[in-house]
Amino acid sequence: MVGTMGDFDEEQSVSVDPRRRARKRKPEESQVVSILNHLFVNTQYSSLYPDTWINTNSSDTSSCSLNFAKVGNFTPTSPPPPLIKSGGLDIGHLLKSALAGGISCAFSAFLMHPVDTVKTQVQASTTLSFIEIMSKIPEIGARGLYKGSIPAVVGQFASHGLRTSIYEASRLALPLLAPGLLDIQVQPIASFLGTVLGTTLRIPCEVLKQRLQANQFDNIVEATLSTWQQDGLKGLFRGTGVTLLREVPFYVAGMGLYTQSKKLVERRLGRVLEPWEAIAVGALSGGFTAVMTTPFDVIKTRMMTAPHGVDLSMWMAACSIMTHEGFLAFYKGAVPRFFWTAPLGALNLAGYELLQKAFITVPLDQSVHSD
Repeated sequence: MVGTMGDFDEEQSVSVDPRRRARKRKPEESQVVSILNHLFVNTQYSSLYPDTWINTNSSDTSSCSLNFAKVGNFTPTSPPPPLIKSGGLDIGHLLKSALAGGISCAFSAFLMHPVDTVKTQVQASTTLSFIEIMSKIPEIGARGLYKGSIPAVVGQFASHGLRTSIYEASRLALPLLAPGLLDIQVQPIASFLGTVLGTTLRIPCEVLKQRLQANQFDNIVEATLSTWQQDGLKGLFRGTGVTLLREVPFYVAGMGLYTQSKKLVERRLGRVLEPWEAIAVGALSGGFTAVMTTPFDVIKTRMMTAPHGVDLSMWMAACSIMTHEGFLAFYKGAVPRFFWTAPLGALNLAGYELLQKAFITVPLDQSVHSD
């Protein structure tokens, strides 16, 4: 009987001592956590954010904000939120993408607006050259160089916000709708859809901006009322076709060139590019594609700045330039366009990518720390 009670006490003491059990199971739990970290973070998270490197082999669990050992429990709220949920696309992610694209492009447009003004005046003139316009900068003054900056910034923010959100949604949805598409095919298609919709939204702002830059009006209110009274809604969308012919190759080729160039440089260096290196790649990619699409930009400027009552089509503008000014006139303003678009491309391509990562990473880190 005593032996039986002793056995009962021993069993009871073992059952009420969970610390000893936890110590014995600790190595097994560590292995399970390590396996979960390796499988989940390296596969799902890297597929959603391919440009992000996560070191799950490090013994320091605090270095990885998505480490299960740091969160404590494997729950559905621990991993990063999927970009495509069971009910559809993650609207929060698309809004962040739109905000990132809009802010980066609006800032770069305001910063480089004086260069764009010089480019517009060179292209709108049939007699003045780039050097002659540059010699008149003291006469133009800072106020004149920033003429049309309001519609430029508003148009860039709205159009690029829409463009980047459509781009992100298409880039995530296309592999599900057409699994056979390669990554090199998905990106141009997504960029094409986003560019067409975003550019169409920006056309009225572009018309007002260029007419102000060409000194046809003194302020945006006068430009808007006069354009509406003289040409109606059609006047606000003048040059839509040639603008799309300029924008679609620019963004499709620019985004593809930036993505592939960045991958090539990272492969050569064997590491992820630093922010300044990504910005440099974006600047060169944007500047190179800008020079390629300059002829469409010249035709667009002539159409948008045509006098009232002159119904100038894309083909009429192209024939007039070729007949009276020659082939090289199609590349008028290529130099200021390169220097305007290079920083613009750096902020649009690399800046958008870095800003988007900041929007996505910070809430994840904060949610993990709060647990």
